[in-house]
Order: sequence, then structure tokens, then C-alpha cells
Amino acid sequence: LSLGGPSPPRHSLIVNDTNLLGTKRPRPHKIWKKKYIKVMVIGDSGLGKTTLIRSLMSTPGERLQVHDGSYTPTEQFLKDPESLCSTISWRDEEDRVIWVYKIQDTPGYGDDLNIDKTVKNLVSFIEDQNVKWLGMEQSRDRKDDLGEVEDPRVDVCLFVLPPHRLRAIDLKVMYEVGRYVPLVPIVTKADTMTIREAAAYRNDVATKLSNPMLPGIRDKINVFKFERDTMERAGLVDQATPAPPFLVVASNDINEEFNGGDPPVFWPERRYQWGTAEAFNREHSDLLALRALLLKEALEEINKSKRQRYEAWRRRTLGGVKAGRHLRRILMWTIIPAVAALQIGRKGVSMEQVRSSVRSTVSTVRERVPWGRLVGRGGEKKEAKAAAPTPAPVPAPPPKKAFGLF
Repeated sequence: LSLGGPSPPRHSLIVNDTNLLGTKRPRPHKIWKKKYIKVMVIGDSGLGKTTLIRSLMSTPGERLQVHDGSYTPTEQFLKDPESLCSTISWRDEEDRVIWVYKIQDTPGYGDDLNIDKTVKNLVSFIEDQNVKWLGMEQSRDRKDDLGEVEDPRVDVCLFVLPPHRLRAIDLKVMYEVGRYVPLVPIVTKADTMTIREAAAYRNDVATKLSNPMLPGIRDKINVFKFERDTMERAGLVDQATPAPPFLVVASNDINEEFNGGDPPVFWPERRYQWGTAEAFNREHSDLLALRALLLKEALEEINKSKRQRYEAWRRRTLGGVKAGRHLRRILMWTIIPAVAALQIGRKGVSMEQVRSSVRSTVSTVRERVPWGRLVGRGGEKKEAKAAAPTPAPVPAPPPKKAFGLF
């Protein structure tokens, strides 16, 4: 029915609304949201951790500014870890997601003779991030939804290993850190090994990750397990030797011809007199596959693993708090009174002395707090009650022999 003139043809109305009237359900309109990824980088000094981060995260025309943690004092990391943290972000237009990617560098652990102290600092940092998130969850003054708050928790750890030889200290640190966050082992400076040496070293590292064979370590090291489909999308399944570890070449030198081309391509390389090692050449390095995993194919997988791991940590933490409260109740109402009774019995304190002490305390309270000033439940002042007649003194019972264990 049209009151203002001829109506449009019915066919045009149907065509314009096919998304609502067709056989498929409409696709809801998405709003922009943020997702946070935090990657921790650990390794010995001088292995090229900063160069690795630049090569992994930079784009043509953009050189990521990374704070070099190798020469940073441990005290600075403990006091202000954000000073060693680099942040990049990008927009996923299709899913309307803003990815915020944080890379937390750490001081090299090889310079400290006390490796247990180094491990404690690293583990404490990871635990502190979980505690910080738990505090935000339970905060009464929180004004924003947690989905809109920056997530400080660590998703995964990139553990940088030296070429040629895997040391016991590396396995020790990997095992201890892996108890709190999964690891992605990366061997840097892979261009210093021949093809045969690289293949043998990859197998050796993979074997020791599954069986460290160190005193006091019986379990395998916790390495992040990428799904098979994710590895296929990153181009890793067809390799003769599966990863991890990833053998990579990283460099601060960029091929300017590729960088200034149309379109520009970010292409780090290392030039020698006998040839050039290309960081993103799959025949030279696993860096391109690692970049695909960390920035594209495995982002959701890594984020999901963090949430699952945090929920298990949260249950253990809150369960320990409840157990502590229950233990306190047991101590307050059972064990402590029993011990007090035992001590009283050993010292020979009679019940008459206890009654006398209670009467004295009650009399003192009555003198200092008059009954007429006490307030009842309904908020009205109660009138002072007539003083009860003083009861006749009860004759003291005959003295009893002190009781105890003997």
C-alpha cells in the first residue's frame, strides 16, 4: 500500500535485501577491537637478539627501534622492564582487529656467574605479569572491560641459542623458564655453519629438548607446539628436518635495491667475499617461516594458549589462597586452643582462676562503658538496666591436682 505515489517494483526490493532474505544468514557488522601479544626474548649476550627482533618485525621504509638489552644492567630490567620493551601494531581490516605486538627484551644471562639468580629474575617477571592481570580482574575500581585493557601477560618466549654447541647452562635456563611459559628455540648466526653442520646441530638440539639429560631435570623442555595446519601454512612441513629449533640468519644490512623497488620489499642480507646469506631465503634461513608464524599464521593459536595457561595458573593460585584460609581456621579453632589447654594444664592453672580473671575483665568494661550509652540493633539507645544483685560468693572448690601429660 503506497500513499505517496507509485511504489518501486517488488523485484528491486528483493534484490536490495538479498543479504537479509536469502538462504544464508547475514554477516554481522564488526566493531574494532584490540588484541595483545607479548613475546619475551631470552638468550646469552652477543647472539644477536636485537638484530633478530629488527629482522623479524621491521617493514620496508621502517626500522624498528629496539633497545639493546645485552648491555643493559640487570637492575634496570628489574626496576623498569618497559624500557627494554618495543611495540608495533597493525590493523586487520577484514576482521577489524588492531593487533598490538610487544617484544620484551632481557639482559644476556651469560655474564652473570649466579645463573640461579638470573632464572629467578626471569621467572619473577613472568609471574608478576600474571599477578598484575589477576589484580585487574578482581579490582573494584575497574572502569573498562578487560578486553579493552592492555594485557601484560607473556604469550611465548623466543629463546635464542648459540650455533655449533648447546651448553648445559642453556638447557638449565630453558627448562626453568619453560615451566612458566612455552619456548620457541631459535639458533642465530646459522650462516656460520655448513649445511652438514647445521643439519646435525638441529637434530642434536631437538634431541636435547626432548631429553636434556642433566642432573635434576627429568622432564622434557616445554616447547610451543604449533598445529600441523599452521606449520603447513608457514611452509615448514615439507622440510626434511622438522622445526624447532629454527635456524635463522638475521642482519641489520638491507638490500637497498629491493627496499626501493615497486612494491618495496624488506630484504635483510649478510654479504661476504664468497657470497651473500639472505635472511628471508628459505634455502638459507628459517626466518621467513618464523616471521609467518609469529605475525600471521599462529597469532590466534599463541593467544589462545596464553589464555588456557593463565586459567590453570589462576585456579592454582586462588586454590592456594583458599587452602591457606582453611588452614588458618583449623589453627584458630582446634590446634591453638588444644595447645593452650595443654600449657594451662602443665602450669596448674585452675578453673577458679579463669573465672576470676573473666569477672575482673567484665567489671572493668562495665566501668568504662556505661550501659546507658550502648546502642541497640534498631539504632535506638537502650536505657540502663537495673544493676543485678550481686550473687552470693560461691565457695571455692577444693584444690585439684594439676593435669597434664605426666
